[in-house]
Amino acid sequence: MAVTQNDVKNAAQALGIQPGDTVLVHSSFKSLGPVEGGAATVIGGFLDAVGPEGNLVFPTLCQQDFGHAYENWHMDAPSDVGYLTNYFRKLPGALRSDQATHSVAAMGPDAHYLTCTHGQTGQRYGVYGDTPFSADSPWEKMYKMGAKMVCLGVGLRKCTFRHYAEYCFVEKCLIKAEGSPEYDHLKAQLKYFGRTDPNGIWPHIENEYVQAFLETAGQVHHAQCGDAELLLVNVADFLNCAWDLMDKLDEKG
Repeated sequence: MAVTQNDVKNAAQALGIQPGDTVLVHSSFKSLGPVEGGAATVIGGFLDAVGPEGNLVFPTLCQQDFGHAYENWHMDAPSDVGYLTNYFRKLPGALRSDQATHSVAAMGPDAHYLTCTHGQTGQRYGVYGDTPFSADSPWEKMYKMGAKMVCLGVGLRKCTFRHYAEYCFVEKCLIKAEGSPEYDHLKAQLKYFGRTDPNGIWPHIENEYVQAFLETAGQVHHAQCGDAELLLVNVADFLNCAWDLMDKLDEKG
């Protein structure tokens, strides 16, 4: 049986998605198996679940030509993270944030707020450049809005919020080190976009590692749609767990 729009809506509701929610979807369209109506059916099901008062967001990241992303970026650049993301960003009413490596597209009453700034203020030093996970980015806005994150057929291994967690952790460490005579030396050791340094350091935490703790805490919700397994995690739960784990690793040195 082909997946219908109602099937997608029912799966989203089984995950705990409610009208008015802001939902980020990482996705593999082909994981669903046959879909009646294609991409429009999947997106329509999620829009039905969040309702007209909710927001639907897809990542529209650059990966294929990542090394030249800042040189070649334009607002109609293709998304490299799946068929649904490219289909979604082109829909009437979808707005995209203007950032070369980690843009998102959004639909809903808060779509303009989510995408209107991305890297203009509150920049953070990091391995992908200063702008992708800035304080005015959609990633921080989704966190502060209490967004939910769905992984459709891809598991939490595709969760981009891991990088936001890493950026905020590095920012905290740099603030802590301010005023120290070692500050410039410590900052220079960090990996940074476009700088060739095989010995550069950067905090890295595996999404599957975070997921194991979230599963134990009962904070990962599961549903099935067609051939695909769907997972849902509250963005705040994911980030708080990731930050807690990084803090513990930092304490161990």
